[in-house]
Amino acid sequence: MYDNNPYGNNPYHDHNPYNNNSQNPNPRQYPANISGDRLALAAMVLGILALASFISMTIYPPFIFGSIAIVLALLSKGRAPGMTAKARAGIICAAIGLAANCALCSTTLYMLYTKPEIMQQVNDIFESQYGMSYTEMIESILYDDTTSIP
Repeated sequence: MYDNNPYGNNPYHDHNPYNNNSQNPNPRQYPANISGDRLALAAMVLGILALASFISMTIYPPFIFGSIAIVLALLSKGRAPGMTAKARAGIICAAIGLAANCALCSTTLYMLYTKPEIMQQVNDIFESQYGMSYTEMIESILYDDTTSIP
């Protein structure tokens, strides 16, 4: 049945003209040029963007870029035993950007709620822009009677 096959993909014989590896005559192996290099490069670029967007003091982009970079770096590994240098650089930059952004957000919230002079500045800014202070706005959102849960 396989002896007259003109395409040379007989899995039972070692004379496959498209397979140069005589130890593994499996014609269904992955081509050598398909790898996770593009995913690793994308992970590295997004990790650098996460770090750069943290340095520029933005809140949401480091979370978005960092989490996508970590996922792409892990996906670029595939079935290989280790990650490429680009994937490792992407994970490192993304992790630093995410950790630093979490530290910045938690420090900001801590300072906002423990320092009365900072809270007064926030209240003044909210009052000038929205007509009510930050504290009044939060209380109206949290303690609104129309949204009570039964």
